[in-house]
Amino acid sequence: MTTLETHYDKWDKQRVIRQFSQLVTLSIPIILQRLGIMTLGIVDTAMVARFSTTEVAYQGIANSAIASTLIVASIGLLMGTMVLTSNAYGAKDYRRCGRIWRRSIPYSLALGSVGFIICLFGEPILLLLGQTDDIARGGGEVIRVLSFGIPMTCLMLASQFFLEGINRPLPGMMFMFAANILNIFLNWIFVWGHFGFDPMGAVGSAWATSLIRTFLAITMLLYILFALDREKYGILEKVDMKWSLWKKHRHIGYAAGFTNTIEHVGFASLYVMAGLLGKISLGALTIAFTTFGVPFMICYGVAGATSVRVGIALGRGDPQDMALAGLCGLAFNGMICLPLMAVLYFSPSTIANLFSKDAVLVAATIPLIALSVWMLFFDTAQTVVGNALRGAQDIWVPAIFYVICYTIVMIPLAIFLTFYLDHGAIGLIECIIYASFLSLVLLSTRFFYLTLIKKQFDDDKQHAD
Repeated sequence: MTTLETHYDKWDKQRVIRQFSQLVTLSIPIILQRLGIMTLGIVDTAMVARFSTTEVAYQGIANSAIASTLIVASIGLLMGTMVLTSNAYGAKDYRRCGRIWRRSIPYSLALGSVGFIICLFGEPILLLLGQTDDIARGGGEVIRVLSFGIPMTCLMLASQFFLEGINRPLPGMMFMFAANILNIFLNWIFVWGHFGFDPMGAVGSAWATSLIRTFLAITMLLYILFALDREKYGILEKVDMKWSLWKKHRHIGYAAGFTNTIEHVGFASLYVMAGLLGKISLGALTIAFTTFGVPFMICYGVAGATSVRVGIALGRGDPQDMALAGLCGLAFNGMICLPLMAVLYFSPSTIANLFSKDAVLVAATIPLIALSVWMLFFDTAQTVVGNALRGAQDIWVPAIFYVICYTIVMIPLAIFLTFYLDHGAIGLIECIIYASFLSLVLLSTRFFYLTLIKKQFDDDKQHAD
């Protein structure tokens, strides 16, 4: 019997059903919570785009080039909270879960403070990236307002990852639902000007975003302090913050932060290139990426749940179950992806018209949305496998893969397709498809080598010795 046959033989029907059902149960509230994050962005973009095509360009460059890059980096840097919490939860070391969260709180605030300071220099950063004076000025104003919400976002993430690591994603989902209702109201007030406020366009939407992030951080913090079993998780116990005691916590975050940043910087560079093509291309790419973000965030919820399930299996010392969790994650992602791809492929015109009444902007957006079908398929699949590797505490090899795919390959390819072959904004979507396919191949090979092949070879060698 071959190595793989030995492993597959252990995956009886009941074990597969158990793993898949637990993944789905965990995924649904995480999916809804992640979808809620994206819905906030959709409301922001739709309201600003209907207010002004120029304002949505300011909003797009501000969020993508700087603010979102900082948040994505922070998500990675705080990923050690989710990974180690799920490991401790799988090992039934519940007090350790609480210690991990307590250490993540000051860490998250420190990260958020750095992000706040960087955002204060939004306009000169955009000028350095080659944007026009007008785009840099407008985008810079938006970034300065978004800066106030960066520390609150990091605080929210620390609490959210802790709750997901202990299989409690439902509170985050409920708070996000409330945040979306509040966000619609705040955008209506600040973007368009109601209740005595002047119309503020993209800057008004940025104020709404910062207030929403503050609301989410405070509600999650209060839930953990007053609704969770404080005795079980040792929430109020004194925690030793000695630097060496939470080295692994930080190191997982370093790798995940580096990986997230590399991938997002690659995407942010596409916004910079779109800005060089003009306001219409920049606005079209902003709408297309916002649209793509909805199904992507649904699938990103599956990726988060996959990471937790792999992490719990790792805590139990069960590599076969780790591999099974990864496979179930890919299968569930595929089941969700197919109908979402159909919506994007058959309704790009309807979607584009929901965002803007500008005929030129809509015409430029339609082909980008249609082409994003393939971007969705490959990018979500590689995200699931990448998160599975994080759950397995595989740190730096995936980071190297992301550098290869989203820097060395994607950025030069984007320049070649967009400017040399004159594909325009379409080339900015095409390069993501190729890079994501390569990433999926590399990450899948790594994950199944670690969980299926390497473990069996190690066991065979131990028995031989």
